Amino acid sequence: MSAAHRVDSFSEVTQRLIAAESAIEALQKKVRIAADVQEIQVLQVRYVNALMCIDWDEAADCFAENAKVDVYLHEPVSGKNAIAKFFKSELSKIHAGKEGLVYIHPIVTVNGDTACGKWLLYIMYFYPRTAQSLFWVQGFYRMEYVRENGNWKISLMTWTERLGLPGGGPPTNLW
Repeated sequence: MSAAHRVDSFSEVTQRLIAAESAIEALQKKVRIAADVQEIQVLQVRYVNALMCIDWDEAADCFAENAKVDVYLHEPVSGKNAIAKFFKSELSKIHAGKEGLVYIHPIVTVNGDTACGKWLLYIMYFYPRTAQSLFWVQGFYRMEYVRENGNWKISLMTWTERLGLPGGGPPTNLW
């Protein structure tokens, strides 16, 4: 009898069905993780775009209610409302929407309703009248994310400068 006309026993069909269900389950898990990674990358794009456009309310909306922000040269800030205030009163002093931001090399690991990520960020500061590049700063985001009410949010954001201005510190008096 040819393979096309083969009649399997009930036991063989059951084993093949169990194997197929197991394979489908594994694929569903991989698809969910891939979708979660994509959603987190979109969240990170929303945050960086808000930073570039100095839309502090949009930036704060990317964070979970109990989030924490710990960025270079600033004291850590906890809670979404305190983070929004920090963006408007402190971060706005060094991000005026007149710099170029490029983030690359996302590495995101998802574990159920939590995730962690690492991103490399380049900041190009330039002379406002001519848009001529003055200098670049490079740093790493180390992030944690949480699914909150069905949506991914940033639960912890750290940013550490790797390459910066000679003498260190944020740029001043550019704008």
